[in-house]
Amino acid sequence: MSDLCDEAEQPLLARRQGDCVSQVGAVTADPEKTDKFRALARIVGCCVSAASAGWHDGCIGALIPYLQVYYGGVSDEKVSLVFIGSFSGYTLASLLNVNLSTRLGLGRLLVLGAAIQGLGSAIIAFRPPFTAIPVCYAVAGFGIALQDAQYNTYVARLPGASTKLGIVHALYGVGALASPVVATLVMRANAPPPLFYFTNLAWCVASMTVLSAGFVFSSNNSSDRRFRSTAENDDGIASLRTVISSRVVWATLLFVSLYTGAETGEAGWVVSFLMRERDGGAISGYASAAFYGGLTSGRVMLLPLTAYISEKKAVPLYAIIALIMQVVIWSSPSFLIDLIAVAACGFVMGPCYPITVSLVTKATPHGHHPGALSLMACLAQSGSALFPFLVGSLADIYGIKVLQPMLVTLFGGMVILWQLVPFPKVQLHRSPILAKPASVGEGVDPTTTDSSA
Repeated sequence: MSDLCDEAEQPLLARRQGDCVSQVGAVTADPEKTDKFRALARIVGCCVSAASAGWHDGCIGALIPYLQVYYGGVSDEKVSLVFIGSFSGYTLASLLNVNLSTRLGLGRLLVLGAAIQGLGSAIIAFRPPFTAIPVCYAVAGFGIALQDAQYNTYVARLPGASTKLGIVHALYGVGALASPVVATLVMRANAPPPLFYFTNLAWCVASMTVLSAGFVFSSNNSSDRRFRSTAENDDGIASLRTVISSRVVWATLLFVSLYTGAETGEAGWVVSFLMRERDGGAISGYASAAFYGGLTSGRVMLLPLTAYISEKKAVPLYAIIALIMQVVIWSSPSFLIDLIAVAACGFVMGPCYPITVSLVTKATPHGHHPGALSLMACLAQSGSALFPFLVGSLADIYGIKVLQPMLVTLFGGMVILWQLVPFPKVQLHRSPILAKPASVGEGVDPTTTDSSA
């Protein structure tokens, strides 16, 4: 193979030198053991990066009530400024990501994103005034969005991408599941809430270490050169204007913004809801863990069902079930029933985001992937910041009971928007073993889609 072959498209353990999705020429020969270690370090680094983002996103719901007390009775509207901070960071990342990835390369940008995320967490850990926390969330959000875009782009080009994306995003759920449990235990020990962010910093250091081993210190970063060369060979990296003109891109962008808004809105405010409306007390802190526990298990356990009924039908079905769970929480006064419904909601929501990422990579040319996936990652994170802020603002006026009507509206919007997403005529759940790898430039033409979705 020539040096145009992107190592990011090789199998997970690079079992043989010729296993490349692009099927273009030969790669510079490396010892087999080094190749295996490097490939393993890359996928593990992506998993650790996703888990670190999940840890960061999952802890805030459990910490909000304690941050409000620690900083002298901060209102719901003021504490929700952390979500606006995240929104600002995600938005900036969406504007700069394509340019930065072209200049720095995928690997270096992943490590830079982890470092920026760690900087935001480190400042919070040293207990600054509350006004600095939304700014720190903007910094951390910028770093998370950069990582999200890069590891989604990398994993989406691997063989069996749907399954691997499901695993990586399940690791996000593991981090988001563990952090509220640990945060609740730490808060019950009467520790100052900002100190918890030392654990966020530790995750960032871990992801920087593994990502550097896999991407940065590998053959003078040859994977980044090959990644860029592959894109250039595929008529170049498409501009954001070109990418956004594709119907499958703009429809999925709107969908994932509602999805992540619902996900983070549920996890971010359900603890406060159960404390105030169901008298759950300190044990309510485990509700975020229940939600992310359902999210994580759903991303793995629902893979067979999703493949059986097809992604086209599965996503609206899951969204409708999640909507029903919100109605149950809204109408039932029982803390236990509400807790079970929260976990069930997370369970059916789990597969939606990985399915959407996989769909975009299959329905657009390779040159669209950097722009499309970066926009998806960043706008998804923006949705996860904007809608929780709206919940906090409305809760300050009408009470936390506004959470459920807002979530029901978001899930209803998801069902409607999914009908606008065009699907490739090829079955999305076709086994990657049976599917012929696509060569460079053989991305599915977005115009040849089934618009009857």
